[in-house]
Amino acid sequence: MMDILISVVTAIAAFAVMLPLIVFVHEYGHFKVARLCGVRVDTFSIGFGKSLFQWTDKKGTVWKIAAIPLGGFVKFFGDANAASAGASANDDGDDEEGEAKPITTQFNSERDRLAALLTEEEKKVCFHFKPVWQRMAVVAAGPLANFLLAIVIFALILGTLGKTVVDPVIGQVQPDTAAAEAGFVAGDRIVAINGRAVDEFEDIRRWVQLSSGTSLDIRVLRDGQSIDLVATPRRTKQVDAFGNEIEVGFLGVGEAPNARRSEKYGPVGALLGAVEEVRSVLASTLRYLGRLVTLQEDPRQLGGPIKIASYAGQAANSGFDERFEIGFGDRILMSFINFINLAALVSVSIGLLNLLPIPILDGGHLVFYTYELLAGRPLNDQIQGIAFRVGMMILGPFMIFVLVNDVIQLF
Repeated sequence: MMDILISVVTAIAAFAVMLPLIVFVHEYGHFKVARLCGVRVDTFSIGFGKSLFQWTDKKGTVWKIAAIPLGGFVKFFGDANAASAGASANDDGDDEEGEAKPITTQFNSERDRLAALLTEEEKKVCFHFKPVWQRMAVVAAGPLANFLLAIVIFALILGTLGKTVVDPVIGQVQPDTAAAEAGFVAGDRIVAINGRAVDEFEDIRRWVQLSSGTSLDIRVLRDGQSIDLVATPRRTKQVDAFGNEIEVGFLGVGEAPNARRSEKYGPVGALLGAVEEVRSVLASTLRYLGRLVTLQEDPRQLGGPIKIASYAGQAANSGFDERFEIGFGDRILMSFINFINLAALVSVSIGLLNLLPIPILDGGHLVFYTYELLAGRPLNDQIQGIAFRVGMMILGPFMIFVLVNDVIQLF
């Protein structure tokens, strides 16, 4: 019972650190670019609902920490609901319950209303009257800030600790598996999967885990000869790094113990390696989403805030696993590295999800602004209104589904 209590407390504490960090970076991206474009920022809030703490900076922006820590928003003067939430230019962004009121000021009717209300000086600092390319930059800055956070974290890890690389050489082939049926043998070096180069064993895992039931064209080097094989990974229950049971594609090959090597990185190499890591995570996430839409992946494996909190707690406690015979300082370091590595992965996922072309998300606004940029005028009010309702119809049930999924997986 005590172990469960400690796990729950650790998960809540880790989540309370991780999510506000990622949200802050996302919203700060919107905020910083807006300031650079001369937009007046009325409110910067971490969380929603009733304000717990707030202060006003010298430029008049109210900074808030709110009661519900599941997100945040930046409210611009004349906000077009481009940065997570918004409000009209003549209120404080909150209703009677303290909730942010979303208003889509890219509507022609809303633009006309604001034009009649605002002075010429106010229009100069109003988000809605900025050139469309500046509005697009402000919207895109949030997700891009999430990617930048991940790059910084990965670069710090690579630059300080380096990376253990396992060459893509097969050390063993398990019997009665897809690999055995395809004709793999120990000593094969996998050089490409579906025409994409393979540089390390981790590349194989990433391909295979998201390829259950899908044939893969795999090229190997065997005794200096190039051989093409075809294998279809099977969906199998496995255990992840934190001991959680997951269902992923399984090929049935293991790495060669002597294929491990340690790589050190200078500043430039660490940065380039971090960028490549983010690119790889984005590619894997997009593949997963594509397979999810085509019903090739089980949606029950999707997770929401509870699952993220659980993983955050496991990462924060990972260094104190009894299997590791290491000193206290090394335990703290291991926990910290695993925690910030997970934060980077979550940050990339949040950035990508926000860029999906769904109305009410940043990506949806970018679609509308792209139309405005090409057509020279905003999209028709009625079409935008329908699109936003469709966006809510997509995101609402999705959020409920992942929350229910989270609760079910607790038991």
